[in-house]
Amino acid sequence: MGERARKLILAAALAATAAAGAALAQGQVASDFLFINQERLLTGSRTGQALLAEEDAARDELRAEARAIDTAFEQEERALNEMRRDMPAEEFRAKADDFDARVVQARQEQDARSNALAQDFETRRRQFYAAVAPILVRVMERFQAHAIFDENSVLLADDRLNITEAVIAEIDAAPPAGLPLPTPAPDETPEAAPGMPPEPAAPATGAPDGTQD
Repeated sequence: MGERARKLILAAALAATAAAGAALAQGQVASDFLFINQERLLTGSRTGQALLAEEDAARDELRAEARAIDTAFEQEERALNEMRRDMPAEEFRAKADDFDARVVQARQEQDARSNALAQDFETRRRQFYAAVAPILVRVMERFQAHAIFDENSVLLADDRLNITEAVIAEIDAAPPAGLPLPTPAPDETPEAAPGMPPEPAAPATGAPDGTQD
């Protein structure tokens, strides 16, 4: 992309953000786009935290199993070395070769389990974001926006367009089906949605909302 094209894109983004800020000041929908922090949806929602806790538990279990296997092989190796003095060379070599083969096989099996676990984590995270997608659609429609971007892809925008906390509040209020159930948090009201952009202005059928100047 040429320098001129980059400048045009930047200018367009700045103009859109300036218009968004002006609209927000009037209590209206800010822009055709909103943005979120996708990673925060996972780490900040109780459902996402429950998913991450299950991942941590599975990792810990695999690590504990690997340590137990290593400990057993270390003990066997010491015992084998102690027997070496009183064992014919050919017999020792056969036992040593068998030991080495079992160590290699065990490591390969652990690597395979680790890779399978990583793939399972990736699948479950995709399922999490897929389950959250309808919430994003509802929020987008509520604010009459046409797109939601990840904040890492946005060069510049008004922070009031960030709906991350609002989406997290909705996830916690009604955890999507098929995902780990979060531990209920006492004294938390789901209607409190920090970070929620202002609601769209109501149709001109009565007195306008005057909650924002």
